[in-house]
Amino acid sequence: MNISVVVATHADPLGLYLTVYALLQQLQSSQLEWEIVIAADGGTPVKWEKLPRTRCLRISTGSPQGTRDAGIRAARYPLILCVESHVVVSNIEKWIKLHRAFGATISFPARVGETSELFTVNNTETDWDGDLWIKYHLSNKPECHRVAQFGNAAFMLDKDWYEKYGGYTLEQKGWGGEEPYLCLKAWMTGKECWVFPEIEMAHYLKPGAHIDYKQSPDYIRNMDIVRYVMSGSIPPRGRVLPLTPVLQKERQQIIDGPFLGHLNLLREYFKKEGIS
Repeated sequence: MNISVVVATHADPLGLYLTVYALLQQLQSSQLEWEIVIAADGGTPVKWEKLPRTRCLRISTGSPQGTRDAGIRAARYPLILCVESHVVVSNIEKWIKLHRAFGATISFPARVGETSELFTVNNTETDWDGDLWIKYHLSNKPECHRVAQFGNAAFMLDKDWYEKYGGYTLEQKGWGGEEPYLCLKAWMTGKECWVFPEIEMAHYLKPGAHIDYKQSPDYIRNMDIVRYVMSGSIPPRGRVLPLTPVLQKERQQIIDGPFLGHLNLLREYFKKEGIS
């Protein structure tokens, strides 16, 4: 089994150090053929290239989706594990087996030890009548299950699908909105997202992270992009979203998918299948 591990990082030297060495402890004792690709937004003076099977991209993207996208596209293997630099994941070999056995295109572990409250999340409910991001974090499904979307701090991904459909859109800028975009794109192009609760990730968030993020111009525009591409919805009066050729091409891919560009058809399918 082959896997590329992409570590996305921005100004987080301590988190990057701990995440990389936690990955190495698993990978070096595994039966996998592997590599680590560090996508370092803003660069780093650390000579990560000295570590075995590890290379570092020193880039400047200004967004989590841009940083992850650069690492994913630079990866050499068709299966990719993407993690942020303040994340520790368990049992990568078993995760790969589950990803393949369930036919996932994107898969996620349960989130454990989240924030200072140390809560666990293994399911989500989407805000379908709002911004299309996560409305509730849930812990009600201990078994492997399909999910409309999940946080992108750690996920496994089929690179062939990502490259065919463009993955994230770099029309989104700054923080927020890339998670529903990628997950809903998978579903709208006929693929599936899964959560495997027996695999875990510990995701450290600094106290006060992302406070008042919904008020930022980047967030508002990014969510307008999600709504337009996934449903054809135009922003309400007073906001303008330039429909660039890139966004129009993205929208056409969704129209060409099994749900014909109608998000309500996807919602009906989720209700029928018991997917949150």
